[in-house]
Amino acid sequence: MTKNYHIILGWGLAATVVLATIIGLPKLAGASTDFKDQAKWQERASNLHNIGAEFHSTSNLAKALAEQHLDASITNPYMLDYKTTSDIPQNAATQVAKAKYAARETNCLAEAIYYEARSETNAGQKAVAEVVLNRVGHKAFPNSVCGVVYQGAERTTGCQFSFTCDGSNAKLPYGKHWNKAQNIAAHMMMGVSAPLTNRATHYHTTDVNPKWAPSLRKLRKYDTHVFYRFMPRKRRLRPVSVAP
Repeated sequence: MTKNYHIILGWGLAATVVLATIIGLPKLAGASTDFKDQAKWQERASNLHNIGAEFHSTSNLAKALAEQHLDASITNPYMLDYKTTSDIPQNAATQVAKAKYAARETNCLAEAIYYEARSETNAGQKAVAEVVLNRVGHKAFPNSVCGVVYQGAERTTGCQFSFTCDGSNAKLPYGKHWNKAQNIAAHMMMGVSAPLTNRATHYHTTDVNPKWAPSLRKLRKYDTHVFYRFMPRKRRLRPVSVAP
C-alpha cells in the first residue's frame, strides 16, 4: 500500500510539473514579448518628442554605411530608405522628405485616436483628433502632431496623453479599429472637417474629475469625453495643468 502510495504521489508531482511548464512557459514568453514591445515604444516615444523630420529621414550611421555600399545584406529600414532615395534629384528629395513627415504626423494622430477613443463614434474620434491639432496651433504646446501626442512620454510621469506612458501602447494597434483611426486621422490632417469642439485643448473621460477641470472653460461632451479650453487671460487665476 505504501509503495503504491509513493508511486501515485510521484506521478502526481510529475504531472504537476509538466502542467505548470505547459501553462507557465507561454505566459513567460508573452510577458517577455510585451516587455520588449513596451521598451520599443518607450524609445520611439522619446525619439518622437518634439523633433523635426530631418531626424527621422535617415541616421548618420545608416547614411555612412549606405554610402560605403555595406548595406547589401542589412535590413535596417533607415538604410534601405536611404539606399532607395539617395540618388533622386534634390528638389524631389525635398518633396519625399515632406511626404515622409506628413505620413509620420498622420500616424501619430491615428495612434492618439486609436488608444484614446477607438470605441467612440466618428464624432468622438474626430473631437479627440481636433484637440491634438488645436494644441499644435497653440503656443503652449509643441508645434507638431507627434510632438503634442508624445509630449512628456520620455518621463515616467508628465505624459500629456496617458497611452504614451501607461503601457497601453505595448500592444501595437491592429484590426478594423486601427484602420478606422488611420482614415479619420488622414481626414483630419486635411483640415477640411467642420469644427466640433470650439477650439478645445483639453479633455477627460466622464469617469474621472481632474483637478484642472475647474480652471478651464467647459465646452461640450462627445461620447465618453468632456472637452475644455483655456480661460480668457483675464480670468486665469492660477496656472493650470496642460494634460488632456
